[in-house]
Amino acid sequence: MGKRILVVDDQETIILFLRDRLEKLGFEVTTASNGLQGLEVLKTESVNGILLDLEMPIMDGLTMLNQLRQRSATVPVIVMSADPTRSTMIKGIEGGAKDYLFKPISDYILKHKCLRLFT
Repeated sequence: MGKRILVVDDQETIILFLRDRLEKLGFEVTTASNGLQGLEVLKTESVNGILLDLEMPIMDGLTMLNQLRQRSATVPVIVMSADPTRSTMIKGIEGGAKDYLFKPISDYILKHKCLRLFT
C-alpha cells in the first residue's frame, strides 16, 4: 500500500491534475474541496502528507492549518496558492507548513517536493 496524500482544493481541475500526478508517483490520493471537509477526512483517515490550497470558500487553508496545529498534528503540509504577492505563502509557512507550491504547478517541482516531504 502506498503513502496516502490528502489534497484540499476547491478547484476540480486542480484536484484532477494533482490526483493524476500523485498516483503516477505511487501515492494514494484522498481529496476534499475545502478546509472543513479536509478536517472531516482526517477524523477517519490517516495521511502521510497534505497538499493544501490557501484560498477556498467555507474554510480556507490557513484556518485548516491552524486547526491542525492546535490538535498537535505533525503531518507535513505543502501549501498552494496562485497569489503572486507571496504574502499568503509566508503566512502558510509561519502557520506550520513545511513547503509551498505556486499555481500553476510545475510537474517537476510537485514531484520533488512531494517525494522529499511525504516519503
